[in-house]
Amino acid sequence: MKYYIKTFGCQANEADSNTMAGILEDKVYGLGKIIKQLKDGERKLPYIVMSGCMVGSVTGERKRAEFEELRKKTPWADLYINPTQVWDLPNFLRKSNVLSEWAMQKYNAGEVVPKTEGKTQGFVNISNGCDNFCTFCVVPYSRGKETFRTKEEILREVRHLALRGITEVMLCGQNVNSWGLSVGEKFKLRAGGDQKLPFADLLRAVAEIEEIKKISFISSNPFDFTQDLIEVLKNPKISNYLHIAVQSGNNDVLKRMNRRHKIEDFLALVEKIKLAKPEIELGTDIIVGFSGETREQFMDTVKLFETIAFNVAFISMYSTRKGTVAQKTFTDDVPLVEKKWRSAYLTKIWQKSKKVSANV
Repeated sequence: MKYYIKTFGCQANEADSNTMAGILEDKVYGLGKIIKQLKDGERKLPYIVMSGCMVGSVTGERKRAEFEELRKKTPWADLYINPTQVWDLPNFLRKSNVLSEWAMQKYNAGEVVPKTEGKTQGFVNISNGCDNFCTFCVVPYSRGKETFRTKEEILREVRHLALRGITEVMLCGQNVNSWGLSVGEKFKLRAGGDQKLPFADLLRAVAEIEEIKKISFISSNPFDFTQDLIEVLKNPKISNYLHIAVQSGNNDVLKRMNRRHKIEDFLALVEKIKLAKPEIELGTDIIVGFSGETREQFMDTVKLFETIAFNVAFISMYSTRKGTVAQKTFTDDVPLVEKKWRSAYLTKIWQKSKKVSANV
């Protein structure tokens, strides 16, 4: 029997797909003869499972839409599982009579290793969900409240990957900096603060695995990037590329976004990071045309890009997402033509700063 997984979106989705592939290949022969046979005339159709953030948005505790909306748009899907249910995939397949009871008895989640055949880099999800509730973002709804995998689970998976030839790992989460912290603890963190981070200790532990030569992580935010994490960047195994989302260069816009940092915090943080690791390359995310953003406020973002030469910049035009605070509270009042102009203008500034930086 064969399976096919099509992945869209971020590295967290990539990690989920690798995990599902590992689950299916753990006992793939269990599919056997009892795979559900669906027919369209004389042509057999595959059993289709849909997973990821879209499913999470209509099934989780924080759902922002009704499941029927998704089902109407995707009538071809046989099974829907949200990101928190990936490890239960075999159970769902058993209930649908795709897997046999015998196959289920052979399944051991602790023995599953994400598929990495032919790859040198492995993606490891260390957490799922988010509690930050940036006003524009769907992740707290689509992936639910923030939960963490244990240090033991994560290190076991990294060691498994190392035994299979993986030399680079990317630790993934919607907000990796807050891994292992309680809600109360993580909201006390401040950019460049002196708080110790469990995530910094996790990076140190991964770095001790001899076979792993390079470690990267995503996503990080400025507001909980403490000095403890800055110090870890000095480890030669930590990637020279760091992605840290700023989203805007204007404090009023950042406040409406509920980003919990000011642009002064971000600039000071970048200065400390470059002091710790001068050769580091920076990437960021930017939203232009957010609700209420004036041309003058946008120019503060331009100024930021003239100050910091980002190696990578994902520049997005704001669009409302159903169920978010911004959609419920603010008016999407920046015309599309203005958003396009801002996106193009900022892209030119970014490209120019990259060239200048490369020539220095």
